[in-house]
Amino acid sequence: MRAKFFLLVVFLLMGVSNSGAQQTDLIDSLARYFRAADAAKIADEFSSKLQLNILDEESVYSNAQAEQIMRDFLSKNKPVSVKIISRLSSNPSYKLAVLSMVTGKDKFRISISLSSSGTRFLIKEMRIEYDKQ
Repeated sequence: MRAKFFLLVVFLLMGVSNSGAQQTDLIDSLARYFRAADAAKIADEFSSKLQLNILDEESVYSNAQAEQIMRDFLSKNKPVSVKIISRLSSNPSYKLAVLSMVTGKDKFRISISLSSSGTRFLIKEMRIEYDKQ
């Protein structure tokens, strides 16, 4: 009886640790996609409409429009390194990530807001600005 209880606790703890890994997996993936300058992979995580602000040009775009804008931005600003500065992933329906992207000539701060859309999180808002630090 005690062994069954122990196994049950172990399996429950494994489930909790796996769910935490899944919560941060999307943010880690986004950092990798930016590092690779892969606009298509980033766009796979866009909601059907999203607010996009790149260097003070802000509007609401369709997924396809936003992908093209990201492709253009990343082709002009090839990433040298990307790292996660901050993340909020404890809320079950909202996530926030802040990335730092260094290019050959500039440094950018990328803020990404994700909201739960059914069974997955999608990017609802993204802001890219020069990093003033």
